[in-house]
Amino acid sequence: MARNSVLTKSEFATLVGISSIMMLVTGCGNSYTSRTAQPQQSASTATTLNVAIFSGPEADDIAKLAPEFERKTGIHINFVKLSYDDLFSKELVSASSRIGTYDLFFMDDPWMPTFAGGGYLYPLSHFHYSPTGFMKGALQVDIWPPSPPYNAPLGTSGTQQYYGVPVTGNILTLFYNTKMVKAAGIHANPSHFTWADINKLAKASYDPSKGQYGFVLRGDGGNDSVADFSPILWSFGGDYFNKNWTSALNSPQALAALKEWLFLYHQGPSGETSFGANQVGAYMQQGKTAAALVWPSGWAPQMPADVKVTLVPGDDHNGHVLQVPEVGVWSLGIPKNAPHPQEAFEFLKWITSEQQQMQYAEDGLDVPTLESVITNPALDAKWPYYTVVEQSFKIGHMRPRTPAWPEVETVLGTEIVLAEEGKVTPQQALSTAAQEIDQYMKEHHLSQ
Repeated sequence: MARNSVLTKSEFATLVGISSIMMLVTGCGNSYTSRTAQPQQSASTATTLNVAIFSGPEADDIAKLAPEFERKTGIHINFVKLSYDDLFSKELVSASSRIGTYDLFFMDDPWMPTFAGGGYLYPLSHFHYSPTGFMKGALQVDIWPPSPPYNAPLGTSGTQQYYGVPVTGNILTLFYNTKMVKAAGIHANPSHFTWADINKLAKASYDPSKGQYGFVLRGDGGNDSVADFSPILWSFGGDYFNKNWTSALNSPQALAALKEWLFLYHQGPSGETSFGANQVGAYMQQGKTAAALVWPSGWAPQMPADVKVTLVPGDDHNGHVLQVPEVGVWSLGIPKNAPHPQEAFEFLKWITSEQQQMQYAEDGLDVPTLESVITNPALDAKWPYYTVVEQSFKIGHMRPRTPAWPEVETVLGTEIVLAEEGKVTPQQALSTAAQEIDQYMKEHHLSQ
């Protein structure tokens, strides 16, 4: 998901150091450790659950429904809203303590290798529960070890289990201005736009004298830029890692993808190196750009009528358009050292039920994860972008399942910004990123 800042290398190294130690203790498996708190068998009216959540639209509707749960159960929910970086770091510190600060973790999907792989979360089988009815593309993020084609970290062992439940079904989409598409003379089916179509649209729409731009990117580096780069990289046939967990960024496909990124970058406004999700969404909403890659949660319902949502563009491979949306699911999981694990499970099960998802799907600001809700005809008629999300999950792709992913975002995001500023060539940016990533993976025994 989106964020506006990134962890420094030293901060991340400290956090991964904690995580790596615990991964060595657990063998990257699913065994319990001394961090496990004793479950309480019955809810008490005095119980307060502390839930760490993201301070963005992805969690707003969940928080709105909590008072209803409190009235029904007597269990009070205290939401601790944190920035993207703080959420990850504080959850990791809490998970590493003897008694946890939080009863529930709200987790971005690339964090699952750290929390599930590191042995920090209860498998849901502990509560005799197996999640059903969720979109397959959303539920996959909560399985550990991951299923093929995703590569598991070195040394991973244990039986596959669910360690969380998907709450917000975000996935990267393309927002486009229908008036500008028509003016550019583009007649392709928007559901199968190619990057060549988008380049034509961006070039035709670019008119800074009118305050109008062809494409706007989250060019501020880190998670933002790497998230937007992923569907370009994958559609060009590239990837982040080889099977042995060495960097795959030194490839012709990655180079072609970064050149595409830089072309789009130059069809945007000045100052894009500081643009995050809010700036991109605002440009789209105000009719200042022809297109952008946007997480639909929180933004889609706020767009004017001439802005539509569709699948991410793809690259044409001999007549086949390869489109690869990036999965951005947020899940709820229960840490093993949660003070009130049983009550936390009760809330997890309640908030992800069909009745509650129907409630928070009504305003269109959040994206449900249950198949029955996201395909509900009345909701789809009211919020057509739900259909796009459901289609996207069928072909969506998760980020690499490695606890080093935040470091990859930091390293590659930094090089992308340098390339945007013209301080390095695309080749230099990718070469440097590959070298630093390989060094990091080797130092932390994460590659062969």
